Amino acid sequence: MQDIFTPDQGMLTLAFYGMIMVGLALWSRAGHRQDRVEFLLAGRNVGVVFGGMSIAVSWIWAPALFVATQKAYESGISGMLTMIVPNMLTLVLFSFIALKARKIFPDGFTLPQLIRQKYDRKTHILYVIQHMGLQICSFSIQLFAGSALISTLTGLSFHLVGVILIVIALSYSLIGGLRASIMTDLLQMTLIFLVVGALVPMTIESGGGVEKLIGGLSGAYNPEAGWFDPWVLYSFGIPAAIALICGPVADQMQWQRAFALRSDHNVVKTFTLGAALFTCVPLSLSLLGFLAANPDVSAGWEIPSSQMIGPIAVANLLPDFMLLAFAIMLLSGLCSTLDSCLCAISSLTAIDVFKDHEGEKAGKGRKVFLARLGMLGVGVIGLAMISIPGMSLVYLWLFTVSFRAPSFVPTILTLFWRPMNSNVVFAAILSAFVIGGSVYLSGAILQNPHLVVAGSILPIIISGAICVIFTRHDKFGNERHLDDHAPVKSDHRGGLFLGGRA
Repeated sequence: MQDIFTPDQGMLTLAFYGMIMVGLALWSRAGHRQDRVEFLLAGRNVGVVFGGMSIAVSWIWAPALFVATQKAYESGISGMLTMIVPNMLTLVLFSFIALKARKIFPDGFTLPQLIRQKYDRKTHILYVIQHMGLQICSFSIQLFAGSALISTLTGLSFHLVGVILIVIALSYSLIGGLRASIMTDLLQMTLIFLVVGALVPMTIESGGGVEKLIGGLSGAYNPEAGWFDPWVLYSFGIPAAIALICGPVADQMQWQRAFALRSDHNVVKTFTLGAALFTCVPLSLSLLGFLAANPDVSAGWEIPSSQMIGPIAVANLLPDFMLLAFAIMLLSGLCSTLDSCLCAISSLTAIDVFKDHEGEKAGKGRKVFLARLGMLGVGVIGLAMISIPGMSLVYLWLFTVSFRAPSFVPTILTLFWRPMNSNVVFAAILSAFVIGGSVYLSGAILQNPHLVVAGSILPIIISGAICVIFTRHDKFGNERHLDDHAPVKSDHRGGLFLGGRA
């Protein structure tokens, strides 16, 4: 699969793709004033269909595009289920969490902003660090995967491709903010559906049809285990499920879309539509993994990495130009998450990091400037992260997982139970991050699946136990009594590093 296309062909494809996205962003911006609410939340006027498609394609990131096919290839149906089922359920479950947050905080922009209203500054800082850390790692994962894929296909420099992808995503994100992201999401999702809908059946037919596909349902690594391997469900399924279910609560990409929806009545149906649309993509791509797992089909293939088994299957079974279409499909999914990460960082930067010194009226224009500044910053940081010697998707994924679970239980208890003491919440999240994260990273580095599973579960147990035990016994005293869930007004007075509420 190495250097199937020339560097010039690769550059032209990227340039053409970028121009289309920029043109769409410019068109979407027309007639909309670029104030804070418009740039960060698309005017809080996103409907069900546009919102559902944007949620789906922003959730289609590197693991959905590559890992679902990889796990289907390696572990058969068991591997596929560990990726698809938690992904689908996560978006549905998050819809109810987002709906509750909207009712409590109808003028909100971010979850850390809500936390700032409920708790103290140090707890707010902890949430901001978690949310920004997750976005930076997510951005780097997409950038790494896209750069590696296009570099492999075209022979272009890995770092040059990284710079080009950042420029493409920044160009249209800086123009129109979240509205541009949502509008380009529609085109990207359409491209994904068209390519997947055409190429997957063609690849299966070229590989010998459904009969050959069925022959790979047990996977390539341990076919004797059958279609359902308990070990895979335990060793990979549990950590993946916890990471995925906890993910959106610490992910500003989904909070941003939740706060941007037109009405509370649309929240559950929009995220449910997004879950359904999303599921179609990794489910279809998993079929390529099943097909490649059949040794009668993949005999003689050069498979340097099972992470690339989808493109490898297309390259071996279809003409070269079909691989270009497949690469554009993958690029669409990765770029959608790239620009979603940029928009998410822009919200966190403008709302949670900086303070308006000029006052509320002047601050509205300044917020857009700061939002764009945050986008540029994460672009630079992402490029620096993928340039670290020895960096890989595995390491980036480990960092991402460690940012997800610690705040899940405290957030759920805050929204659905009652606000707790700030010291309790801070201690719960920090303890879960340090202890659970250490166990998880140790298990991943040592390749000990039992430690990985324990490290996935511990943050939930630790944070939940600290919150419930100390809140019930009121050990710290509750200096900020916010025991009801009455709606609170948005507070834009304070920021994280340049002043703000204590």
